[in-house]
Amino acid sequence: MKPKTSTAGKLPAAREILAYLAEHPDAHDTAEGIVEWWLLEQNIKHYIAQVKEALAELATQGLVFEHQEKDVRIHYYINRHRLEEIRALLKGSSGGPQRKGGKSPVAGASD
Repeated sequence: MKPKTSTAGKLPAAREILAYLAEHPDAHDTAEGIVEWWLLEQNIKHYIAQVKEALAELATQGLVFEHQEKDVRIHYYINRHRLEEIRALLKGSSGGPQRKGGKSPVAGASD
């Protein structure tokens, strides 16, 4: 007998719920709790790599600085000397710092 094909794996929220349950098979919660805790955890795991990549790019461009604090973790802060340039980038102005290939390091800031 052929197993039923589920559409649950095609819905983004369904995939995230199943991924969480696969990692935590004893978990149970309300819909509100699932949104607040489970999906938040799944999104954090998903976006941490993207955030690290973005921070590395911003540091390479000199838009943010990295500093290792006493807690041994890297902390990031804005390069105040380039604050006006950063504000212009965020407004979509041209003439800001460019990545290789002419793309802005801030998503949506060039074109």
